[in-house]
Amino acid sequence: MFFHNELYKMEIEKITNYGIDWNKITGKSILITGASGLLGTVLIDAIMLRNKLYNEDIKVYALSRSEDKARERFADYWNSQFFYFVQFDINESFNIEVDIDYIIHAASNTHPRLYAQDPIGSLMTNIEGTKNILEFGREKNVARVLFLSSVEIYGNALYETDIFDEKYCGYLDCNTLRAAYPEGKRAGEALCQAYREQYGMDIVIPRLSRVYGPTMRLDDSKALSQFIINTINGEDIVLKSDGTQRFSYIYVMDAVRALLLLLVSGNDGEAYNIADTYGVFQLREIAEILAEISNKNIIFELPNAVEKKGFSKAQIAVMDTSKIQRIGWQADCDMKNGLKKTVDIMCDR
Repeated sequence: MFFHNELYKMEIEKITNYGIDWNKITGKSILITGASGLLGTVLIDAIMLRNKLYNEDIKVYALSRSEDKARERFADYWNSQFFYFVQFDINESFNIEVDIDYIIHAASNTHPRLYAQDPIGSLMTNIEGTKNILEFGREKNVARVLFLSSVEIYGNALYETDIFDEKYCGYLDCNTLRAAYPEGKRAGEALCQAYREQYGMDIVIPRLSRVYGPTMRLDDSKALSQFIINTINGEDIVLKSDGTQRFSYIYVMDAVRALLLLLVSGNDGEAYNIADTYGVFQLREIAEILAEISNKNIIFELPNAVEKKGFSKAQIAVMDTSKIQRIGWQADCDMKNGLKKTVDIMCDR
């Protein structure tokens, strides 16, 4: 397990006791791309703990580009008969000579600095990389693929009061560098629908709001992540905009519960928003929460040129989660508690 912190273990154990139909994946094999990332780490920790507690015999194939990072995150499982590391760049076609039952495709460039410095990679990971994963899934005749998409596919709200349901289509300026990420996710979703139609594959599309939690990378350049890093370092919270952007957020543990539910109970071909219905905040409000937690001040700095290029152009992105709630999920951890848990766990990293 990545953290040996007791609070983190308790958070993971809650996921293992989540009331989904675990029987559907008992004894199955799951390929998880982006395994060492924010979501992949929690998914793997939860599945491996479920194996330990309930003898589920679920085999995890953790795909990542970096073996060093994977060894650090999954040291406790490295020699387990239920854990296998797969070193690949998903932008290249690949094959592994094992049977795979499910794929959770979580690999993607998800940091503003990467959007600015590697816009081609940000775009093609979600197009070519997704095509390679779908081809692999087709060849293995997998039972289901989860393609992790993003709130960013909706673009910016057309009106301040708009709330995004799964049919919403807001404004997105495709003629910008920053469009590489949301357009890549849109194209990835279109590829999923094409593979469903042409090859009869079963694919479900979770659309995630902005996710935060203790398994975030320490070089994560998203605004909220930077606030958290300021907090764990005992620094003032640095705000690099007016902070009026109003978005939906989700704690990583709640997001992983939603992904596991969709893996076993989502409807083929459908997209589902994943967000905390009450977790809608302006950036400056989040900065205020973390400043209160750390007893520090909020200071303002101008972003540098690279940071500014990578910033989202959206000002409002609030998600409607009624669809996934109808199949039994809702967020459990509110923003203030989620941020406090994140800081407490990361300070013990």
